[in-house]
Amino acid sequence: MKEVIIVSGMSGAGKTTAMGFLEDLGYYCVDNVPGSVLDELLKLFLNSNLEKLALVVDVRSEALGDPVGSVRRLKESRELRVIVVFLEASKETLVKRFAFTRRKHPLQRNDVGLEEAIDKERELLAPLREIADHVVDTTNLTTHQLRGALGQLLGRLEEKGVVRIISFGYKYGIPTDVDFVFDVRFLPNPYYVPGLSQKTGLDEEVEDFLKNYPLVEEYVMDMYRILKKAVDSYFKEGKKIVSVGIGCTGGRHRSVYVARKLSEILSEEGIRTVEIHRDIEKV
Repeated sequence: MKEVIIVSGMSGAGKTTAMGFLEDLGYYCVDNVPGSVLDELLKLFLNSNLEKLALVVDVRSEALGDPVGSVRRLKESRELRVIVVFLEASKETLVKRFAFTRRKHPLQRNDVGLEEAIDKERELLAPLREIADHVVDTTNLTTHQLRGALGQLLGRLEEKGVVRIISFGYKYGIPTDVDFVFDVRFLPNPYYVPGLSQKTGLDEEVEDFLKNYPLVEEYVMDMYRILKKAVDSYFKEGKKIVSVGIGCTGGRHRSVYVARKLSEILSEEGIRTVEIHRDIEKV
């Protein structure tokens, strides 16, 4: 059954963080959906090949239609699994957050102060709060804690995350989309061994060469210990993809071998991995 998550709540309570979290989980996300187009959007979703949709419906949505009525009808659907999550926080916390970001509250006008706008928004959103399946108070939550709380509410923390391990050559540039970078250029280089320069870190001959050096094994295990701690924490916080770059000079020998060994060790620990050897075909 297709799934729709409606995210609503107070401005400044964390809806942007929630949508980023849901996007990481594979939801197609749409922010600030007007009540008048909500029904049409859902018809398009039902006829599409998408399986998961996340929508922000908040006080701005009332400018064009009745979001509360649309959400009520949506929850009665037998074709969709619908979950409504409402985010809120104390007035003091919201005031501090707006002061910190220097953003204007959507209901703030020249004759309406911030605190008055917050009170008005809470009043307008009361009907959506009443029909919410989950109400999350973010007053004392960090961004990471909010992601974790959402993961627990939605039952997603049991879904395994993935570690992307990317071997690369420094001569072609460091990948820009990685969380960690490990340099293996100090390890013995098979490139200068007769008969190995045209092979890669996936070949048995290169593997046998590097296995002869205890330093290689020690460094791989050092990387594993660092990553295991970080990955476990990232997954608990709701981060589903952790990217690791491993670089040597050309990206064909040492980085490829180390990426393969690290992937094997993490896999043995039950962590799903994806290997990407970016520069293995380059000369």
